[in-house]
Amino acid sequence: MSEPQQPPAQPSGTPPHYAGSHYPSQPAQPSQPSQPSQPSQPYTGQPYGGQAYAGQPYAAQPYPEQQRPASSGSSGLGRIAFLLAVISLGLGLLVTLSYPLMYRMMGDPSAIGVFGAVSNGLMLIIAVAGLVLGLMSVRRPGPQVLAGIAIGVTASQLVGIVVSWASNLFYALSF
Repeated sequence: MSEPQQPPAQPSGTPPHYAGSHYPSQPAQPSQPSQPSQPSQPYTGQPYGGQAYAGQPYAAQPYPEQQRPASSGSSGLGRIAFLLAVISLGLGLLVTLSYPLMYRMMGDPSAIGVFGAVSNGLMLIIAVAGLVLGLMSVRRPGPQVLAGIAIGVTASQLVGIVVSWASNLFYALSF
């Protein structure tokens, strides 16, 4: 497609000349140079052949593609991701609240470490699944609010798990 042709710029202080305006002292000038007439061409996929007409300052643009309605699959993935994020968050809260009970029930530090590792591993798996489903849902058309919430919750959950494991590793290495 060729570049649209613009009329020359007017010097400052001179009013622009429009066809049919009430400035009779200036001779009428065409807004665009005349183009040679083109023979009829078969349909090329673009409406109006993509050419500019005398009244149009720019070439005709094709119509935007019609948007298809949002499928229920994308909102379903967002709901599942949100559900996994809530489960991961609830499991993390439950594990945190159960640590004092574990200290009383099991006096062995190794058993408490195993409990923490297993529960954090389970939370990690659920959070990764929620994050992946949330990212998949965001890339599809449709409502994305639940998927965005799921991405935020699971990403923060994953950062918390990684920081927890790193701090436990450095604590264990000091002994």
